[in-house]
Amino acid sequence: MKIKVFLRLFASLLKLLAILLLLPGAVAAYYGETEGVLAFALTSILTLTSGIIIKRFSSDEDPGRKEAFALVSLGLLGGAIIGSMPYILLGIGVVDGLFESMSGFTTGSTILTESNAEGYWVINSTLAQNSLAHNLESSLMGLQRAPKPIEPGPSAEDTYMGLLFWRSFAQWLGGMGIIILFVAILPRLGVAGRQLYRAEMPGPEKDALTPRIKDTARALWFIYIAMTVAEIGLLRLAGMPLYDSICNSFSCMATGGFSPQSSSIMAYKSGIIDSIITLFMFLAGANFALHYKMLFVDKKRHFRDSEFRFYTFIILASTAIIVLWGGLEGDLLGRIQLAAFQVVSVMTTTGFATADFDQWTVAAKFNLFLLMIIGACAGSTGGGIKVVRLLLVLKSVYRELFHVLHPRAVIPIKLGDISVKDEILRPSNIFVATYVSVFAIATLLLALICFGHPQMDLETIISAVATTLGNTGPGFGAVGPSLSFVDLPEGGKMLLFFCMWIGRLEMVAALVLLIPGFWKR
Repeated sequence: MKIKVFLRLFASLLKLLAILLLLPGAVAAYYGETEGVLAFALTSILTLTSGIIIKRFSSDEDPGRKEAFALVSLGLLGGAIIGSMPYILLGIGVVDGLFESMSGFTTGSTILTESNAEGYWVINSTLAQNSLAHNLESSLMGLQRAPKPIEPGPSAEDTYMGLLFWRSFAQWLGGMGIIILFVAILPRLGVAGRQLYRAEMPGPEKDALTPRIKDTARALWFIYIAMTVAEIGLLRLAGMPLYDSICNSFSCMATGGFSPQSSSIMAYKSGIIDSIITLFMFLAGANFALHYKMLFVDKKRHFRDSEFRFYTFIILASTAIIVLWGGLEGDLLGRIQLAAFQVVSVMTTTGFATADFDQWTVAAKFNLFLLMIIGACAGSTGGGIKVVRLLLVLKSVYRELFHVLHPRAVIPIKLGDISVKDEILRPSNIFVATYVSVFAIATLLLALICFGHPQMDLETIISAVATTLGNTGPGFGAVGPSLSFVDLPEGGKMLLFFCMWIGRLEMVAALVLLIPGFWKR
């Protein structure tokens, strides 16, 4: 790999992040949060300075495939580290800050545990009053504040609306992919832009929508932004406060699941809001290239796409299973809405909740667990194995079984009317095998790390790995939707940190870094 070429791309990415960090800083300023302003301003300045310094050691050579993979994988890792700085400056520990930041860009799992009277997440009062940002504010103001008596529970002063905005905004950036944004706005990428696009976009197929990859990236971001704005408008009309509408829409379209409310979407107690979010989660879990083609090429494109049809079928079937065997209470319509929300939320790896599904029957919980593994469609903002890969595996199994009876038969594997080439089928099957292997190894490692911990039972450990590797958010047991990941040992949090990273990169872009030949020029 050409290190100096990578450094040039990485420096540009840091400069972009430095600019984007000003937005949550502006939100903090709007709410009069001096400490929040300081935290984001310092992070932005340090990020920009780092980008300028790194640029001085870079080269103007054209990047290749290795540099593209390195930027995608290390760019996400670097973005998570930078994104953790506001959390750390505002009082959250280093490990918890890294976990929350990576979760912001990828998953939606949280370590926050407290909320204020209005239901918004807050930072523990003791941590907030001893934070670096708090001490820096005191020094800048020339005041030696007397420490407040520690009261039980959080206070309104511990709420950082700018930080909560950053949690959702980071998810929105990570949903479509900050690298895709990078490709869309950065000039003179040339061939490297195509390499970056292919490395960043999830799924086995990465077809360009336009002849120029920059225009493809811009088209995807246009659809992404337009759907986000539409959801914000509908949620606002449904009665959700503007701030909440923006944060929840960011998380919904990114299939991330961070909500500023500690009780997630349950806080709003509105069937209309639940329905709007269910719809947009469903759309975000589908292929965004499909949305583009439906709008500008073929209005019936969704109905002709085999992956989308299978995706819809799984959601409908899972909803029916939970309605019938999930142990839900209430009238039929209410049970359908409740089940559909959780099914769509988990399958699209969003992680919003309108019920504590950890209290449902074993059948319902196992159904949701399978959905965590499957994930959304290729080309969506969701994680998991992806529906199209599951479809290809099932078709491959059928073909092999048919070959037992008819050894000489030639049976092409098709998606719709298109035959799937071996260069797509083979990597897809290898990905599934790799995913299962990483899941098994990570589960074993987490079990070893959590040995002797009373709350870390088998259900908790398995679901914690599944939900972070699949970028879902809440799991079962001690990491269920009504709880958080805060009680995990620090070693376990760092393991899940890397699970989130690997899961978002779909294995390849992360694991390829382990090959010694990758680092050779």
